[in-house]
Amino acid sequence: MTATAGMPVAWLVARAAGLVAFGLLTVSVWLGLAMSTRLLSPRRQKTLLGWHQTLVWTAVGMFALHGVALMLDPTLGFRFLAVLVPGAAPWRPFAVAAGVTAGWLVLTLAVSFHVRRRIGQKRWRLFHYATFGAFALALGHGLTAGSDLRGTTGLVAAALALGPVLWLTFARILMPRTMARPAPASGPAPPTRPAAETRPLVHA
Repeated sequence: MTATAGMPVAWLVARAAGLVAFGLLTVSVWLGLAMSTRLLSPRRQKTLLGWHQTLVWTAVGMFALHGVALMLDPTLGFRFLAVLVPGAAPWRPFAVAAGVTAGWLVLTLAVSFHVRRRIGQKRWRLFHYATFGAFALALGHGLTAGSDLRGTTGLVAAALALGPVLWLTFARILMPRTMARPAPASGPAPPTRPAAETRPLVHA
């Protein structure tokens, strides 16, 4: 099935799904970093974490749609393994491998939300550093394999996506050292004295 302009509909869907997937991943990275830097209200952490999880899972769906549309596109001729195994694609294997790896990483990160209690909060946070890898691979895939992020358009899109990530990353590194802490109460606290032990008076 082809579009009115002669371009396969599957290719149009693949391009749209890929751009949406990258956009959702980017916003998810922004939100996660903003939460970790405490730039957002700590009282809304639970709600923000829910949005963060929803963005990641929606990105997974868009990655899946991107892969299915590529298999249906008659021009590239991608087979099942080409969109699942990094390096198996016959067309620009390295660029496509970056996108496939990014998709698997995003899926793994989405699943990690449901096993956070089992692996512990500390390990879950350490595992989430893989988000930077997924973002970098997805950006590289879009710039090298995509047809919508080439030339000046691609550079502008990369700057808009990468700029906040870099700024929030530096804020995440520096803010724990410079963040103001609650000032102690003025003057030393009076020492606590144990209550006097009362003994019965004994008369001789």
